[in-house]
Amino acid sequence: MERIYCDYHEDYVIKHVTSDGAHYKFVQVKTKAKQNHLYNILEIFGLKKKPKNAEHDLPNSFAGKLLLHIESFGTSCKSVVICTNISFDDDVEQIIEDAKSGTPISKHTTTLITETKKHITSLSAKSDPEVLAFLAHLSLEPRKQILNEEDESFVSAAHNKIYKYSEINLNPKEVRQIIIQLLSLIENKSAGELHGAITEGLLNEKASICIDDILDILAISRPAYYVLRDGGDPNAIKSVSILQRILKRNNFSDDTIDRFATFKSQWEAWHRTNRHPIPEFKLLKMNRRIVQLAERFATSLVDLDTITSEVEKLTAELTISLERLDLTEELIFGAVLSEIVRGDAI
Repeated sequence: MERIYCDYHEDYVIKHVTSDGAHYKFVQVKTKAKQNHLYNILEIFGLKKKPKNAEHDLPNSFAGKLLLHIESFGTSCKSVVICTNISFDDDVEQIIEDAKSGTPISKHTTTLITETKKHITSLSAKSDPEVLAFLAHLSLEPRKQILNEEDESFVSAAHNKIYKYSEINLNPKEVRQIIIQLLSLIENKSAGELHGAITEGLLNEKASICIDDILDILAISRPAYYVLRDGGDPNAIKSVSILQRILKRNNFSDDTIDRFATFKSQWEAWHRTNRHPIPEFKLLKMNRRIVQLAERFATSLVDLDTITSEVEKLTAELTISLERLDLTEELIFGAVLSEIVRGDAI
């Protein structure tokens, strides 16, 4: 996921970037206070079970508006989603199942195919299976917890998410401060006015949230995050957070975090490439020595003055033990940092 667009096109739009290019997920959020209400085919698709003199109204339904994004964005549209805190009735669920399977079992699905051909002009001459493939982009997300910022559960959920992805353990005051910053960010990105020609850059700036925004609010180093992410660390945010915590614990200055991240990333790249030719028992011995130093460093038993000599000794020892001439002190320090992050994250 690269960024989220706030209240533009839909309630929110998620942009994913892969090797195939950019793909978008459009999400419309619908809530009901009455928890036992079931959204029906009239509300979702504008379909009347007994039309009589009244016609169906797909264009003004929830789904009808979402379907326009599939038409407009083509292959870049990953999916369109109706997200709600309640459920959908069986007729709605059956239509979605028919679209996913490509087989129209329900009579309402057959009606929807006809109405979709009227609504989306490019589909007017398409076959029923092609229309179903188009409709298969639509998904339902029922029974989702829609949080209210005034509800205490919102604060608890936010706290849990922050800790899950960053391992930053905050006190209640700090949690609320971050929540205020996040809500303010979303409000600004949702309410900003766009004038004149709307370029991608303008849209990104005025109406979207990206990882940099979150890193800034959490006070996590952007350069360190990108070093670890680009080095293949799937938990880069958490890793940077742990490294920053270790820095403070061992009296290192904050400006060393980027170098620490580089050391860690370089070690992990070296290890992925070079571990296979090394005999297993030597790898075990190497890992044991690295873990021993990592444990001392993580518990503040070594400081800035002693860590250098400790790494020098370990580098010399492993160079002889593994019979490798490419081991550097930076690599071994990176190994220690990698083990600290791995151990702290468990």
